[in-house]
Amino acid sequence: MTWNDGLATARPNVPTGPTVPQGVPLWPAGGQNPPQQGLKLGAWRLDCANASHMAGLTYAFLVFHLLLWTVLATLSHRAPPWDNIEQLVWQQSLEWGYYKHPPFPTWWVHGWTELLGRKMWVTFFSAQLSVVLMQLFIWRIALMVTTPARAFASVVLSSLAIYHGVHGIMANHNTLQLMPVGLLLWLTLRAVRGEGSAGQVWRWALVGAAAALCLLSKYSALIWLAVIGLWLLQDARMRSWRAWGGVALALLVCVLLVSPHISWLTQEGSPGLNYAGRAIQGQNDPDQIDHWGRLAKFWVIQFGRVLPIFLGLGLMLALLRRANKKVGQAVDEAAHPVLDPAGERLSASSEWRFVLFMGLGPMLLTTVLGVLGVRLGSAWAATYFVMAGILALACLPLKPPSASPQFVRSVLWAGIVLEVLLALGMALGSGWLADLTGRGARSNFPAAKLARQLDRVWEAQATTPLRVVVGETWLAGNVSVRSKYQPLVFIEADTQKSPWIKPHMLEDCGALIVVDGRDLAEPMPAAMRELLDRAEASGRVKLHWTRLADRGPQLDVMWAVLPAQRPEACPR
Repeated sequence: MTWNDGLATARPNVPTGPTVPQGVPLWPAGGQNPPQQGLKLGAWRLDCANASHMAGLTYAFLVFHLLLWTVLATLSHRAPPWDNIEQLVWQQSLEWGYYKHPPFPTWWVHGWTELLGRKMWVTFFSAQLSVVLMQLFIWRIALMVTTPARAFASVVLSSLAIYHGVHGIMANHNTLQLMPVGLLLWLTLRAVRGEGSAGQVWRWALVGAAAALCLLSKYSALIWLAVIGLWLLQDARMRSWRAWGGVALALLVCVLLVSPHISWLTQEGSPGLNYAGRAIQGQNDPDQIDHWGRLAKFWVIQFGRVLPIFLGLGLMLALLRRANKKVGQAVDEAAHPVLDPAGERLSASSEWRFVLFMGLGPMLLTTVLGVLGVRLGSAWAATYFVMAGILALACLPLKPPSASPQFVRSVLWAGIVLEVLLALGMALGSGWLADLTGRGARSNFPAAKLARQLDRVWEAQATTPLRVVVGETWLAGNVSVRSKYQPLVFIEADTQKSPWIKPHMLEDCGALIVVDGRDLAEPMPAAMRELLDRAEASGRVKLHWTRLADRGPQLDVMWAVLPAQRPEACPR
């Protein structure tokens, strides 16, 4: 089967080069050379009309995006966001489900930690890699509706969304669903476009596998499947039983791949459905505003999270206007090749309708659910703006043409400047400014110092290696990740939340119990209280929260050591 979708050749029905009326020379007479179409980037001269060159520039920009956010987050954070710690805790064991969410994002993080180590920066990398792969798949769709240079512009604009940048370092189930969603959309469009081709059966099977990955990432994938279903119903290429046979195959593959998770979800005592039900009813969100206020808040938050795309558009337009003036002063209008304007416009094809459905459908459908009474969470829309970069192309002018160096240079500079500003804002706000203002945030939490002190406490009190740390996910997870022993985390002493903890572990090796001093005034889970009552030794670790000893709160952690009953059975 072939997968060519316009990268090396012109996209279907959309011209990508100059169209010259019969009898009109492409370049003016008189022996003049054609205007320079190359864009010089260091030692590399880019031909902006060459699809392969634009592909190389797109790949380079995606690598820049991945490295920028990963490196700056690693340098600025002393501890990752709460969701990243949660994934580092859950990935201690590969399960078919975890007490709050489906398993695929945790499998994804597990794979990268197995390869690169169970470290904070790996969570930033794995989250942003999901963003970059999503952008890669959506870029392939963009090539079907516009020119390669404008498809590159769509990638640049998409990268500016808060969900793909600032929130893109969060290894939560929203960010880690981006890659499966992008893959599903690209494979679906490829399957519909390939009706009658030799590889059609395999294409629909792959669509089913991608749909399964989306559902195994987060149940909000049902919104995407509903929108895709509506698009299939209206597409003329699906008006045959053979076409719907492919959809049936995709559904079958999806159900088969998801069935182990469904079995886990429906087993007696499984917490997954309870958590999902509370999320739909808004019980996981303490916000108590009324129904319409909540719906308005949802839309306001989404506007704020795509606002950088509008800022990017504004900067691009300003740079393009400046480029137009320079070209108008330096080069006679007759020196430019005659371009077919249709080559610069977005296609009015079925592929463009697909972009409209996938760009607008999820938000509209979710809004309808909100109107009907579902209490919407702002993070539900994290994957809804994957097409935003393509939709934004409608605001870019046709002059200078996308194959011109002026256009590509303007897009590239706008993207780099705003990406760097956003990433630096995240890094400074999470690191230096948090310390300077004396703010005790998760990003400047002294995880390494705390873990070193608790390692010394354990070594002074116990005769076995530290194999289990008991406590709340955030605190115990940070200790586990930074400890030289890399112990397993027993989340709140709850076996349902921590299936990787076996009954004999505490008896063989004992455990270190950690509790944030601020939580001691609150009711403690009964299982945690029982373990504390069995502890042989206890104490407190106190240290400055921020990097500046004279600013910020003091971290106060109570520790307790649960003795090993069979130390000879504890692995060394």
